[in-house]
Amino acid sequence: MASNQPSIPAVPGRSCFRTLRALAVSALACFGLLAACADGEATPEGADVGPEGAAVEAAFEIWAMDQGTHIIHIFDPEFNETATIDLGARGAEVPHMIEFTSDHRYAFVANPATGNTAVIRAQDREVVALLDTGPRTHHAAVAPDDRRVLVSVIGAGDVAWDGKLVEIEVDLENEFFTLGRELLVAEDPLFAERSDDFLETGGAVCMDFTADGRIGYVTLGPGLDEGGVVVVDLESMELIEVFGPDEVRANCGTILSPDGGHMYLVGGDADVGVWYAVDTDTHTPVHQGESHGHDAHGSWVTPDGSEYWLVNRVTSNAVIIDTRTHEVIEEIEWVGKTPDIVSMSPDGRHAYITLRGPNPVTMPHVAVGETPGFSVFDIATREKLRLVEPARGNPASDFHGIAVRPLGANGPR
Repeated sequence: MASNQPSIPAVPGRSCFRTLRALAVSALACFGLLAACADGEATPEGADVGPEGAAVEAAFEIWAMDQGTHIIHIFDPEFNETATIDLGARGAEVPHMIEFTSDHRYAFVANPATGNTAVIRAQDREVVALLDTGPRTHHAAVAPDDRRVLVSVIGAGDVAWDGKLVEIEVDLENEFFTLGRELLVAEDPLFAERSDDFLETGGAVCMDFTADGRIGYVTLGPGLDEGGVVVVDLESMELIEVFGPDEVRANCGTILSPDGGHMYLVGGDADVGVWYAVDTDTHTPVHQGESHGHDAHGSWVTPDGSEYWLVNRVTSNAVIIDTRTHEVIEEIEWVGKTPDIVSMSPDGRHAYITLRGPNPVTMPHVAVGETPGFSVFDIATREKLRLVEPARGNPASDFHGIAVRPLGANGPR
């Protein structure tokens, strides 16, 4: 993602990852459930608990999004496909990023090609709302209290600084989802003072909340030279900090550290891979690291909070970072061709890493893959266990977003 990289050609698409917020609390709860299952296997949802307390129901689902076919593929822990959701048939094309509410009853999916955000009731897979959030809608981040979602919108490619943040007001009790406030980034007074530090073509890419939900960190892009980061106060819907692309080279994922003390930000380009840790009290970058590859992109924190995994899209490798020391402790040389987004099983056993297709619909100049689907890694051994290809042989297939939804004792049915 650089100045010579078109912002998202093939469709009015996007760039980066996300970074979905870590499911740390649910994850730790799920660990006890799965550890009790023989050989890690789970029986169908709704089964009883065994005589010695061993849980025998599926503990979670994996939701993997094929943005090339507009389909969400849903798997059980043993990688049996249990359902699909055709978002294209519902008016949502190029499903890109996905996040669940804290109770995992609703999913929010950002769709850059159709400029909207889909709300899915997870239990019956129904799209209960489709909200027009703007051109190249990129990422919908759910606040910790589930009362709002903040959508990062890159904006129209032919409109100077059309990027914005769009609020979705959430009433889960009554299943109401309505559009709220908007912040056009370029019109914020603090950003306007720094406008000379930015190109005119950027927009809002990814965001995450601080632990109390009062502050949001938003990376800009999609190109690295269009990047930087802004910090928004959610009460006033105004910016309180602005960092230009020469200060913080970020244009991608945002994810809060397990202790809430740092926000991790990612910057990627065809020949660049960097990441930052920003102090969430002072909003000051306190660490900058190299990703040991090019086009650093998707990232996730292990459920126990000890490791931060970061993949490089161009070089198809990954680094594992100690969240306490911020040191790279290990590298996985080959994740699979063109890895994109990372998620993990709640028990901390497996990492799921999406892989792009041969005809990528977003960022085609850097994101050409070979085996669209997702790789499964053993977190402890760093070994690749399998490749899941839900649409093998379909040249349109192009996976991007992925998330895990806990079930049963650790989440809704």
